[in-house]
Amino acid sequence: MVAKIPKPEANSIDVLNLVLGERVWHREFYGRIKQDLTARYQLYDDQKGCPSGMPPLVLRDYVDSDEDAIGRKKSLIGLYEPDEGKYPYNELEKLRKKNKLLACPVCGELGRPRTLDHCLPKTTYPEFAINLLNLVPACDWCQGEKLADFQNDVGTRSFLHPYYDDINRPLYRIRLEEPYLTPIISLEILDHLPKELQNLVASHLDGITFWERFKEYFESSYQNIIRMASETRAGGKVTVTTIIDSAYSLEIGKGVNSWDAVVYRSLLEDAEVMDFLETGELSEFP
Repeated sequence: MVAKIPKPEANSIDVLNLVLGERVWHREFYGRIKQDLTARYQLYDDQKGCPSGMPPLVLRDYVDSDEDAIGRKKSLIGLYEPDEGKYPYNELEKLRKKNKLLACPVCGELGRPRTLDHCLPKTTYPEFAINLLNLVPACDWCQGEKLADFQNDVGTRSFLHPYYDDINRPLYRIRLEEPYLTPIISLEILDHLPKELQNLVASHLDGITFWERFKEYFESSYQNIIRMASETRAGGKVTVTTIIDSAYSLEIGKGVNSWDAVVYRSLLEDAEVMDFLETGELSEFP
């Protein structure tokens, strides 16, 4: 389930100022960079996390030597691992452990995501290491697949951003090819989406190896639907379409792109598959 989620409750710039106010080491560096850091945080929000036209800060501009620049990069990255009781320890813990999510918003893996993904990697953008808007709860697998990837050939984001992108609408569907009892199943992005969004969804799904990871789930889900259709027809009280439509109504409450919602919606929109489930030979599943 690729899903849009609420931004963090805490204001990123306020948190940044609290963090900088606690600095004891390298106070001169943080004093020099504070104004530009604040401006960059605002730029990040204005550009919705897109790196185009937002190259990393040149840390050498704020220090006296190349060696110092290397050290201050480590210092900025180190802000992401504060001691308990220091800023932004509580804010990061809330995003990790109290995000109230039931699935990874990057891929849909069920279970509360307990790691944070830097949308713009902190190794490239150390200035955004603790930018709350740059930190998205994600499952371990998605974080491992993305690593430091973030930008496509034209300089824009190669991944959807759960805080910013308009993705609370159907994005993709599964397609079934005959024989419908044991079909070939594929995933396709909906062609009525804006072209820019289509391309972004495609690069996102490819970047997290979505279909490779979850193809078996969709195949198993469809086989369960065949069993359900067989039992429904044997009972003779309601139609298969009614059962699937009811199941879809329940699943869409979890998210329009939750995996099962995608499955049920895809079936309901495919007249040939629905005809098979209503009238086709299902004898292998008595």
